[in-house]
Amino acid sequence: MRRYTASPLYRALIGAAFAIAMLAPASAHGQGIFFWKKKKPPPPPPPAVVAPAAQAPPVTPPNALTPAQQADKSRMVTQARQKALTRDTTAQGAEERAELWKMVLIIDGSDTEARMGFDQAQKDIDAAHARDAAVQKSREDAVAAKRDKLRQAETALDAGDLKTADGLVDEVLSTAPDDPRALSLKATIADKRKSAATRKKMLILGAIILAVAVAGGLLLLQLIRAKRAHDKEARAAAAARKAILKVVDGVGRGKLIALDKDVFRIGAAMGTKPEEQNDLVLSDSDSAISRYHCSIIKKDGGFWLVDSSLNGTSLNDQKLDRGEDHNLEDGDEFVLADVTRIKFLFT
Repeated sequence: MRRYTASPLYRALIGAAFAIAMLAPASAHGQGIFFWKKKKPPPPPPPAVVAPAAQAPPVTPPNALTPAQQADKSRMVTQARQKALTRDTTAQGAEERAELWKMVLIIDGSDTEARMGFDQAQKDIDAAHARDAAVQKSREDAVAAKRDKLRQAETALDAGDLKTADGLVDEVLSTAPDDPRALSLKATIADKRKSAATRKKMLILGAIILAVAVAGGLLLLQLIRAKRAHDKEARAAAAARKAILKVVDGVGRGKLIALDKDVFRIGAAMGTKPEEQNDLVLSDSDSAISRYHCSIIKKDGGFWLVDSSLNGTSLNDQKLDRGEDHNLEDGDEFVLADVTRIKFLFT
């Protein structure tokens, strides 16, 4: 068999490659023999989105300023210093200062005072924006609190709780006296209070009237009962009393007759039948007294005179109408046809 032997050129190339590999840095060994073929690094992450903010111009190497540039710089530095002295910390004032210092830096980017002034103005702008945001939030919170109180006041008003509603509305008006919604609720509460006061007065008046009516009714009932009792007693007393007739003048003078019947007849007739008889017979020569001249009826403890004659009957000198009844009192006198006078007496 024939033995293979490497040529001198091949052996030289192998030796050179080995030497280069030994002399390569450690980081290259990890990349293989062909370390010069480096892997591409991964792409950098995208930058985070940041709200744009005013940036100072980059620092430029100092240059010799022309007289015009030096004059502009001096003028703007003076204006920026004056604005800094006014201590105007509002966003507008800080932005004006920042703009002046920025113009100075555009002219001379190496000016340290301008750089510091610009940075301070930026800080003042951020602080002013923070204050404005806080003030705006405070206003929004106040508006929300006012709206919530007015909602609570409306709910209390619908529920009839006027005291709570009025207190909430007063709280709103103390900070916003011209609020139209609060003023409208205040007027509504006043109207409801007025209506409630009117209703209360009407209820009180109605209660008084009812009490007076009840008291009057009770008093009237007592009076009626008292009158009934009095009338009853009077009737009982009258029923217990006895009455008589006394002929004081004329035909039958001197007669004294007791009224002991419920119907007592007086006249000239002397009939045989009971219904034709008179209890007091009086007859004159001229026949002026009628056969059944008049009657005295006892009723409810009283005595009543009824005329039934042709020639008339008078009571206490007042002529009676035929068929008309009149109550007799103690001492009354009645005349029959102008010929006989009779006196009515209680015993």
